[in-house]
Amino acid sequence: MKRKTDLLMYPAVKLLVPLSLGIAVGDAVVDKVGPVWWWAMAVGMVVAASVVRHRKYIQSLLLLVAVFMTGAALVADRELSMQVKLPERIAGFNAVLLSEPVIHGKVVQTDLMVIRENGLLKAKASIFRDTLTNRYRSLHTGDGIEAMAYLEKPMNFSDATFDYARWLRLHGFSAETFLCPDQWRKKKVNLHPMSFFQRSLLTAAICRQKLMKKLADNLEGDALAVVTAMTLGDRHLLGKELKEDYSITGASHVLALSGLHLTVVYGLLMLLLGRVERLLPGLRRKGISELTVLFAVWSYVVLVGMSSSVVRSAMMLTIYSFVSLLNRDRLSVNTLALTAVIMLFCNPLSLFDIGFQLSFVSVWSILLFYPLLYQTLSSRYLKHCAAGRWLWGMTAVSVAAQLGTAPLIVFYFCRFSTVFIPGSLIAVPGTMMIIWSSVFMLILSPFPALSSFLCQMVGQLVYCQDTALHWLASFPWASIGNLHVTILQLAVYYAMLMGVWLLWSFLAGKTDFR
Repeated sequence: MKRKTDLLMYPAVKLLVPLSLGIAVGDAVVDKVGPVWWWAMAVGMVVAASVVRHRKYIQSLLLLVAVFMTGAALVADRELSMQVKLPERIAGFNAVLLSEPVIHGKVVQTDLMVIRENGLLKAKASIFRDTLTNRYRSLHTGDGIEAMAYLEKPMNFSDATFDYARWLRLHGFSAETFLCPDQWRKKKVNLHPMSFFQRSLLTAAICRQKLMKKLADNLEGDALAVVTAMTLGDRHLLGKELKEDYSITGASHVLALSGLHLTVVYGLLMLLLGRVERLLPGLRRKGISELTVLFAVWSYVVLVGMSSSVVRSAMMLTIYSFVSLLNRDRLSVNTLALTAVIMLFCNPLSLFDIGFQLSFVSVWSILLFYPLLYQTLSSRYLKHCAAGRWLWGMTAVSVAAQLGTAPLIVFYFCRFSTVFIPGSLIAVPGTMMIIWSSVFMLILSPFPALSSFLCQMVGQLVYCQDTALHWLASFPWASIGNLHVTILQLAVYYAMLMGVWLLWSFLAGKTDFR
């Protein structure tokens, strides 16, 4: 059945494009144009649109410009709120650890929420490792400290190619600090200045560390590193060689929490509630089961730290669930765009986050190209072969995702994997089995025999997956490195990609331009 290609069918897309452009422009000129000017221009466009309401096209254009101005105003407001005045000399302050300290050479690094009389600020701390007393070993997530040190604006190293200062700013850090052993001591800190949401995230981080300790009681080495990355989003245990193998084979996405991982969790919850609904059929009619699943999904999102890709997936599941309850048609591309609009309104700086970009572009590319790719192989060849349908479906999804993400990966990491299809065929089903087994291992931890069996099974699954990907990465042609593309080339590629999709979908009889 053909569908008419019309942006009126995708109102969220019409909002997303000018909003994103506005955020990009507003960030580029943030030092020259403040948020007041942007808001004034946005209001002016809305007033002008109300004056010419009888001229629909002009009114629509003015409203889109207003959305552009709103995006610029939002990012300017965000940048202004992060510009805190730091003391020019050593200052005393209380702080709470937001993350578990990680050893980096002679220091341990952690995130701090600095609590000052004139407000809060997030700081990246480097604490010198005193090997005589080893006091740093007593620090854990949620601990409070009293410190006396410099709070400095994030800076890049003189010979650095990566803009670390900008990365810190995009992730909410306003300062850096270095603490010598005699400049800090543990102290119980009053957390009331923190908002309820900030305290909730801190509580979730503490729970996440307890779960990691429980996993560490059953697993070790690469098995522990992979499982904690896939289930709790903590990647600091991953070794350099292991990450390189996953990167070369195009399977790095399974080590970063995303829609794949949340879908597995969602499927597990639906399976459990499906059994409950058989006993209590009224739950389905009242929508209680959907609300219960959504509450559990968002609880998991908070538990794992609310990364962009997981939030995106959770928001899409939420929108889908409410649309389903209303018995309305679901437009996948529109849902994706609406999710992006909501996230950008909440935090406009997310637009510049690599995880945000890769997550949305991959799903967008899959939604557009997967149906076209899948139908290139006639259904009569797959009708009686379940394994063939699964294999071709997985291949089509991998190719569709790569069409969207490959240029971004080359832009940021200067590498392209030539074995991403077999890499995905190994990593995706392996990841699903590892997550399910790990969840049941934690649930059955009160039963040592069952937990021990599942522990050995998880270890073997991780070993098999790592071994297969290492073998795949050992081929000399497994990846092409030292590639470089510009932003202009990225824009041209995506414009061409949209052109290819429009032409392909028209020839396949899926789009009608009339």
